[in-house]
Parts: sequence; structure tokens; C-alpha cells
Amino acid sequence: MIVVASNLHGNLIALNRLLEEVEKLRDDGKDIKGIYILGVFGYMPYPREVHEAIVGNGIVATRGRIDHLIARWRDLSDEEKEEIPEFERFIAEWNREKLGKEGRSWIRNEVPGFLAEKFGENEFLFTFGSPFDPINGEVLPNQPSTYYEQFLAPLKKYEMLIVGGYEPFVAETSYGKVVCPGVCGFYRKGESPTFALIDTRSLDVSFYEFEFDRGEVERKIKEEKLPEEVIKILHHGL
Repeated sequence: MIVVASNLHGNLIALNRLLEEVEKLRDDGKDIKGIYILGVFGYMPYPREVHEAIVGNGIVATRGRIDHLIARWRDLSDEEKEEIPEFERFIAEWNREKLGKEGRSWIRNEVPGFLAEKFGENEFLFTFGSPFDPINGEVLPNQPSTYYEQFLAPLKKYEMLIVGGYEPFVAETSYGKVVCPGVCGFYRKGESPTFALIDTRSLDVSFYEFEFDRGEVERKIKEEKLPEEVIKILHHGL
């Protein structure tokens, strides 16, 4: 079994609660072999601490949109940076500063845009976006099966495609399953953060809600003097 979460957005408090929930599942007899996070950094105020926690706990990560900006920042021209929305540009630069040289090197050199893994006879593809645009692409919830088949049909060797997103879902197709674990780094429209527990043999998927202390995160946001918009994202999502 594996646990998968997405859209952590640099939220250490959420990550610690997620790890606590994983330990509870293990205590209940779930044989969880690994934890995967799709999209590491973003709007929440703990980038350095999240980097240390992910490395320290052996968590596997793939890049999200902000991660990719952080990784590529030094290679972007001034003109390319100017084309990025002002808020995202600020967030990318702030994360880079807080991560320091070691954290920037990690996201640039050790965190891929997508990841293929084999568990026994089953092969999984992990990507924050779509398999055809791992960073900026999107796989939507609540679509007809033909919509999901367009992603899996060219990838016939994969039994499961796991993508990042805000709403948890499982889509069944004749080729395999598409799974989104939902958002774990902030609350969205009053809904609790979620993660997915996936049986890598049977391909069964279960979703779990959890809670974290938003007040503590909000205090840290104010301490770091981040924009008011970040507090709105924490409580209400994007």
C-alpha cells in the first residue's frame, strides 16, 4: 500500500498531521510502504521545514507548478519572469529565499516533473498535472470515461495514473484508473484536506480526511509578513 497526497503548498503543519494519520493506519494493520506527494511548495509559510521533513521521512515527491518555477527561476529571462502573474512571482522568489541553496538544489535536481513506479506487476504514473503536461496540465473531476481514456490510452502499460488536484476522485476506464488524492495543504470551500490510500496489488483506493491547526499556520503567515491573500487561500482555497 501507498499513501498519496497533492498540493501540500509548503504547509508543515498539514504534513505533520498527514504523517500522524499514516502512523495510525499502520497501527491499524495497513502495510504502507511509501508516501508520495505531488506538488511540494507554494503559498504556505514553511518551505525550508517541509523540505527537511520530506527528506527526513523518505517521502517521494514530484514537482507542482510553483516547484517548477523555483527550480527554473535562475534560467528564466527577465522578460519570462515579467510574464508570470505578480503574486506567483512573489511566491516563487520568497520560496527560493527561504529554501536556501540546499533546498533549491533539491527541488531542481532531485524532484522530477513526473515519476513512473512499478509495484509487483502493476505500473503507476505519478504527475502533478496531466501526463502530457506534467506541470501546467490538469485532469478534471466528474468527467465522462472517454475524457479519462484520452490520458490512459497512449499509456497502456500503466494500470494507474495518479494526478494532483483539489477534489479527490477515482475514474475507471477500460485501460486503468485515474486517481486524484485531493488537496492536503489548505482547506477548500469548507472541505477538509484529504489524501488517498492505494492498494498497489488490488488497485483499491480509499480517501481519508484529516484536520490541521489553521490558527497556527495563520500566525506563521503573519509572522512572515506574507500577503493577506495567503490567509484567504489557507481557509478557503484557490
